[in-house]
Order: sequence, then structure tokens, then C-alpha cells
Amino acid sequence: LGVIGLLALAGCEPLTSNELGHEAGVIHSTAAEGALLADGVVQSDTLSSYVRAHATELASAADTSARKLHDGTVPPGLRQATEHAIGIATRTSSALGDLELSPNNPELAAKLESKLKRLAAEATALENSL
Repeated sequence: LGVIGLLALAGCEPLTSNELGHEAGVIHSTAAEGALLADGVVQSDTLSSYVRAHATELASAADTSARKLHDGTVPPGLRQATEHAIGIATRTSSALGDLELSPNNPELAAKLESKLKRLAAEATALENSL
């Protein structure tokens, strides 16, 4: 019973700027990899089945980042940056979901590639600001 109590308390520790920076880096990597995947669709170099499966995995990773940040105990000084990171992760997941649903559409993929590159840059800027 004591171990369960300690584990519960450990989960309540406030989010640190280092942890938020790490998660922003994860979001950056996810968005950047999604941009590469979208470029594969634009260049007609990637099978639609691969695009669909990999976009699903990447969207899940972005959702996981958003959930971690949303569920964490956020100190007041990091609240705005955390909300920004959650927004970037959510928009990344949404773009990847669009790619998953249209893995054969090069015009849409070009727009999504650009959007995912912007999101990756936004995540990097956030990471560097912490």
C-alpha cells in the first residue's frame, strides 16, 4: 500500500522546463518526420499503405505528447508554454490524420508538408525558449 502511495505522489510532481523542452523536441521530431512522409507522397516515392500506417503511428505519438502535457501538473510559470506545446502537438496530429486519410493526394500532401514543417519549427522555437 505504501508503494502505491509513493507512486501516486511521484506522478504529481510539477512539470519542469527541462521536461517540457524534451516533449517539445519530441513534437518537433514527429512533425519533421511527418513532413518527410508528406514529401514522399508529393514525389510519388512512397506507397500509400506505408503512408497510411506511418501517419497513424506519428499521429499517435503527437497525441501521446499532448496527453502527457495535458495530464501533467503544470506550474503557473510554464502554463502558457505548455498550452502552446499541446496546441502544436494537436495540430501535428490533425495534419498527420489528414495525410493518413489521403495518402494518394500529392496536392494535399504538399500543403501538409508545409504545415508540418512550420509546426516542427514552432516546436523548436518553443524548445529553445525554455
